[in-house]
Amino acid sequence: MMGLDIGEGKKYKGKIKVAELEDGSKVEIPYFVMRGVKKHPVLLLNAAIHGDELNGVEVIMRLFEELNPMQIKGTIIGVPVVNVLAFRSRDRFDAIEKRDLNRKFPGKKNGNITEKIAYHFFNEFVKNADFGIDLHAGMKGHLLLPHGRARILKDYKPNLEYYQALGTDIIFYHDGEKGMLNITAGKEGIPIVCFEIGEADRLDEYYINEGIKAVKNFMRYFGMLDGMPEMPARQILLQGYIEVRANAGGIFYSGIKVGDVVKEGDIIGYIRKINGERVYLKAEKDSTVMGVRTLSAVREGDPIAWMLSFENAEILEIKKKVKTRRNKILEKAEKFIK
Repeated sequence: MMGLDIGEGKKYKGKIKVAELEDGSKVEIPYFVMRGVKKHPVLLLNAAIHGDELNGVEVIMRLFEELNPMQIKGTIIGVPVVNVLAFRSRDRFDAIEKRDLNRKFPGKKNGNITEKIAYHFFNEFVKNADFGIDLHAGMKGHLLLPHGRARILKDYKPNLEYYQALGTDIIFYHDGEKGMLNITAGKEGIPIVCFEIGEADRLDEYYINEGIKAVKNFMRYFGMLDGMPEMPARQILLQGYIEVRANAGGIFYSGIKVGDVVKEGDIIGYIRKINGERVYLKAEKDSTVMGVRTLSAVREGDPIAWMLSFENAEILEIKKKVKTRRNKILEKAEKFIK
């Protein structure tokens, strides 16, 4: 990979060609490299596998502006926009192929454009990394709490220590699908952590800063930056996913925020129908709010909230010495966790 062998304290900007379009224009993935006082470990930071997920793009851009390479032990590869065609389309997928890039890894050298992007990204960047952080966001209108999302399959379970290193209050342990970057890389011995911050199609300073903080935590945890990472002494591993859907059509008024802890039967919002009638929604189980709909108009059946129940919750202890802070979710949730 061009740029990986640059000298100590240097930065490099480059592009790799993936394919050509109908008019002969090139499809290229831009990237940055920052070499510290040591070459290893190599950390990969990537965003916009789904082209409308912008917070992660900004996280990577700011880190490469802010970090001093002479204070880094190792190398950082930054790929702010992986799915360049979807990014141009200002959408989750490329407007022509409409394929989910995060189901296509490790890709195909001679496949369609989406498979080619997956192939070149995986072989040029992922395989040159020791570990990485894959930055995501909720879909349009889906605001998500900052959290690590550990994807699993029957034949694959990730090492949770890499997710813990982000320093989030919760980690979501969730079934994955074949072709996801985190699972495909993990099977090859390269831990790539999926990190969700905010929602698609919108930059948000709070979530950008949470992303920057998590990346720095990760780097400090694994010795790439001096200082101790800041994280809770204990984190919650949750896997009880509940999608709450609208039980009527109208305007949705949320009564919850991401990170709230609710008990079974609590009112989490209501829908006001056009005739003025209010239809209330209640929490199905004791849970924390992972995500909330930000689009007000709803049809019956539209998703309006995403909850993680405290059933089968597991408390994870941090394995290294860290600078601790409060885990507000855990403080509120301990009475629900058996």
